[in-house]
Amino acid sequence: MAPPDRRPGTSVLALLCAALAASVALTPFAGAATKRAYVQQRSVEIKTGIAVHLKFGSANQDGNLIVAYVVWDNAGSVAVTDSAGNEYESLVGPTQSAGVSPLRAQLFYARDVKAGPNTVTASFATAVAARAQLFIHEYTGLSHVAPLGEVSEAAGTGLAADTGEVTTHSSEQLLFAAFASDGRSLRKLTSGYRARGRRGATVTADGFSKAPGPYRAAVEQTGNGWVAQLVAFHYSGTPPKGGAKYPLRRSEDSNRYVVDQDEKPFLLSGDSPQSLFVNLSLGEAASYFSNRKSRGFNAVWINLLCNQSTGGRGDGATYDGLTPFEGGPPLSAPREAYFARVDEFIRLAAKYGITVLLNPAETIGWLDLLKAAGTDRAFEYGQYLGRRYGGFDNIVWLFGNDFQGWSTDAQAVGVVQAVSRGIRDTDSAHMHTVQLDFEVSGSLDDPSWGSLIDLSATYTYAPTYAQILVDYHRGRPTFLIEANYDFETDASDGLPPPFYRGDNARPRSLRKQAWWSMLSGATGHVYGNGYTWRFFQNWKRKYDSKAAKQMGHLRKLLESVHWYELVPDESHSIVTAGFGEFDDGNPNAGGQIDEHVADNDYVTAAATPNGLLALVYLPKASQPITVDLARFDGPVTARWFDPTNGKFRKIAGSPFEPALGQQPFSAPGLNGDKDPDWVLLLEAD
Repeated sequence: MAPPDRRPGTSVLALLCAALAASVALTPFAGAATKRAYVQQRSVEIKTGIAVHLKFGSANQDGNLIVAYVVWDNAGSVAVTDSAGNEYESLVGPTQSAGVSPLRAQLFYARDVKAGPNTVTASFATAVAARAQLFIHEYTGLSHVAPLGEVSEAAGTGLAADTGEVTTHSSEQLLFAAFASDGRSLRKLTSGYRARGRRGATVTADGFSKAPGPYRAAVEQTGNGWVAQLVAFHYSGTPPKGGAKYPLRRSEDSNRYVVDQDEKPFLLSGDSPQSLFVNLSLGEAASYFSNRKSRGFNAVWINLLCNQSTGGRGDGATYDGLTPFEGGPPLSAPREAYFARVDEFIRLAAKYGITVLLNPAETIGWLDLLKAAGTDRAFEYGQYLGRRYGGFDNIVWLFGNDFQGWSTDAQAVGVVQAVSRGIRDTDSAHMHTVQLDFEVSGSLDDPSWGSLIDLSATYTYAPTYAQILVDYHRGRPTFLIEANYDFETDASDGLPPPFYRGDNARPRSLRKQAWWSMLSGATGHVYGNGYTWRFFQNWKRKYDSKAAKQMGHLRKLLESVHWYELVPDESHSIVTAGFGEFDDGNPNAGGQIDEHVADNDYVTAAATPNGLLALVYLPKASQPITVDLARFDGPVTARWFDPTNGKFRKIAGSPFEPALGQQPFSAPGLNGDKDPDWVLLLEAD
């Protein structure tokens, strides 16, 4: 977060990078580690027939992943289906063993499965000769959209059965191994794997990788021919039950909002702890995320790289000394220990149902390093991030950050966009957005981002409705990425200058920014706190603030109605009088932006086209408004909502008949914080 009078730093970090070691020994986490992902397994064997059926012992959980392993000795192919209607794709195979009576083995998977009882069926093209086996496994915490990493298969006749090698690209990927032999038994499974299913000379097993690199699995077998297969899956982290199913994406029906994987509209309620990765321990982050979840936040903006410009250290190191790169050319050699910790933070956020707006190299402190690296290396850095985080569901890629030079510095735009293009080259699962310059901007002010972003970010220190409306009409869902931050009022708050914004940074103004945005077409907003974007001293006494708590009241009310169908009342057809003064947010004759959010009295309103719902935000209780009830399809129940405590007040005479036409409404004095702002909720029966 940067105020208008702060300029991006210009120093290049003295980070010289060297190549990462290419090889990692097989030391996967075993036992307790796999318990986080493993749910259940069953197996069955038949001697004759053309299909084998197997029911899970317990109902599947929504969003989990099923791995099916089929072994058969007859000719032809096999197909896998289930009673829940999940779709199965082949992972690897069919792999055929050598010998007089060859075996065939194939792995299948179904991602993002439906909840409920389930029977899996393997159907064969020809009748089973003497042996067919089906093993089914359920796992949780794997990516809903892009769970699959690398696969390997092998066949042979020796005593050692070896899967061959797969390469993982992030820490803690799930490794699933399967072996089948025409002998009597298999033994001496590679250390680090845990056997999940056994039937004679067939075994399935799993483990977790510790770090990116090559992995394999092996057993000893007593027969002649054997087959072996290995798959790496992306472990995204297990979200809380009942939350949004990540990753987010644009709605196919409207450019108004984003949705989760179940097509549920997602109201983004964000916070901006930008320096969290470098300033907090995992324990502190867990406490922070837990609090933010309890306050109604479901997203956080965090910088993947963070130096002194955004609350970190000059070399980009964590609080305990981990720097993000080894020695060598800029961006060329990511330090595994640093990025493995980032992995943990992102999975931790998933546990609390929080999406991370992840900035790969924000442009206040890291633009010079990007420019020194050049577009080719920036693209390769993006590819690295895409490979590593393509299977982490709870991410939205965020670029920029006070990107002041975008309109005059083509090289700067080129390297930032090269990172975005590199990520897209290896990760197609996540949305992208970009924050441009203060004092007022929208992502598509720079049309060159049009093909790269899915979500537009509005950045303004003026009354937020003006730029939100501009971005709302640009054909992308938009959200308020940054405006005035909590506590940045004056020196009495204890923050260092020049972060003072007076009354514009008090709770009432922060409420105004959020409500103005949501009733002007936004799909969400991001709250900011002067103590926690950089975790300044005493942040633990300041982060659970009055304003932070009040952001949850906004989300709770909007999610109780069809907020995503609301259309801004730009023509004043709903609120026909008393709507105050609209500030267009444009610079004045002296080139300055009117930042007087606290003084602006403009009333924002939005209504659904079907005439069943309208919401009106009134900044001043002394400001009576007129509502055209004829716009509603039925008697209108009207209530006042207090944005400071989430409580309703009845309105005398409600419900009102549409035939009344122009109806005056006056807010009921001061709200729970002794402030004059209220929300009017109008619902037609």
